[in-house]
Amino acid sequence: MKKLVFLSLVLLMVFTLSQTAFSQLGPNVPRDETLIANILTGRVVTPDNFNVWAATWRTPDRGIQQLMLEPLWIVDPASGKVINALAASSPLYSKDFKTLTIKLRPGCYWSDGVEITADDVIYTIELAKSNSGMSYYASFQEVAKLTKIDKYTVKIDLKEPNARFHTYFLDRWGACRPLPKHVFEKVKDPVSFDFKPPISSGPYILHSYDPGGYWVLWQRREDWQRTPTGKLFGMPQPKYVLFYY
Repeated sequence: MKKLVFLSLVLLMVFTLSQTAFSQLGPNVPRDETLIANILTGRVVTPDNFNVWAATWRTPDRGIQQLMLEPLWIVDPASGKVINALAASSPLYSKDFKTLTIKLRPGCYWSDGVEITADDVIYTIELAKSNSGMSYYASFQEVAKLTKIDKYTVKIDLKEPNARFHTYFLDRWGACRPLPKHVFEKVKDPVSFDFKPPISSGPYILHSYDPGGYWVLWQRREDWQRTPTGKLFGMPQPKYVLFYY
């Protein structure tokens, strides 16, 4: 009986907290169209910063890695299979594993209307490789040369054989996601840049967030069809997704 009462109290607390977080958003966000999820790593310390490419913790699990930015490849946690997301095919290696070719999925766009191309992938690697304050700085020192084969194809020549180089872009928990070249190339310091408001390659865009770091609200893109998730799985059902701590 005591266990039942305790469980009931816990469930009541969880429900109350979720309703409290939701009520802070105002009447313009309908509850029946909103999925609520937890920020597992705690309150967002830098709620105004969405630049997850800098080598500092920016709490990507507030919806950035789940909804906003698509990886090249992602592991299905249920089956363990690798899904081609922004990439149109599996990673293509040369026989000596010193060259990796990445083919991108055509027709995917950033939320500001600019198409995602090989230029974004190349610039992501070049920027990280040349800035010690960026994530994957050390990893991308393995790169000897980058070549744009065509609008959707990138060839990466490595200094040494590495059959797992593509895993830097494979999302199992985190990954290096392509950044928008047309945004970052105009920035003097990519490390201190806050990337706000952010643009997305995924099916959701930022709606609003708590300056105190307790919640972030995302809204489904009107052009969700032009994202890898939309092309692979159709329209995401929730119009809004609320991440809260």
